[in-house]
Amino acid sequence: MNQKAFDLIVSKLTGVLEAQGFQKQKDLVDEAEGKAVLFIGENSVYSVLYNEEETRFELRSTDMTDEGPDENKWKSISNWIFDEETDGLKEAGSIANDFLETLQGPSRQEAIRRAKRKSSKDKDKENNPDPVFFFKRLVAVFPDLKEAIAEETAAYETFRSVTFAKEIILPKVQEQAKKKGADATKKLAGLLDDFYKNGDLDVRSIISMVLLNGIESDEDRENLLEHMSEQFRKYYRRALPYRHKKVKPEKEKRKRNNNPRLGSGGDAPERLSGKIPK
Repeated sequence: MNQKAFDLIVSKLTGVLEAQGFQKQKDLVDEAEGKAVLFIGENSVYSVLYNEEETRFELRSTDMTDEGPDENKWKSISNWIFDEETDGLKEAGSIANDFLETLQGPSRQEAIRRAKRKSSKDKDKENNPDPVFFFKRLVAVFPDLKEAIAEETAAYETFRSVTFAKEIILPKVQEQAKKKGADATKKLAGLLDDFYKNGDLDVRSIISMVLLNGIESDEDRENLLEHMSEQFRKYYRRALPYRHKKVKPEKEKRKRNNNPRLGSGGDAPERLSGKIPK
């Protein structure tokens, strides 16, 4: 790879992308095709790649996820052949200018506006998290939840939040609650406290009525409660009468394989019975 040509293209794009809210990563990334530099945004990522085998520079984009750039969704926006034996900085400058025109064109600007609108909605969701958002944060305590969440999402049209909490998360919470004073127990208690304070009604219901009420041992439950706020403990005392109450089973509507147009409807929104105070 012609490093000077690569640096020239990246430097010309940096100012424009940073003005659009993207942050250039310092380290080069080793891709299967060659070297790349990433510009990370809140919801999307740009990449400048030099494809060694095909001797071309490529401007790409993909979605940004909680785990990083979505490697399965890279989309080529513009690409130009660059032969290291015959091309130099003049050709690299022309490639950079083409990439800049692409980034500053009407279609890309509209894409940025859509991303900002999506970001605003995502922030609202973070301010009032739903159960799936809550479950994803629990991965910090229970790493294997990540795979279970993916399987649930793939299998059902609507995430069965109560069923998932009861069958998948509760056993992990019960086991962790036995470990009095452990760092992971304190971390779990902190997450439950924070999400009860900030989550939506479904999140608060799951925390109090499914997870804490589902812990069989009073002593184990207290191992969590002792690391939670007085305000939460006051709220939780009101949920205690709902222990052992039966919850109406959720309807299971699996996704249809190889059907790009699933029927409308899906599972009805689930919510536990009982008024949970905020």
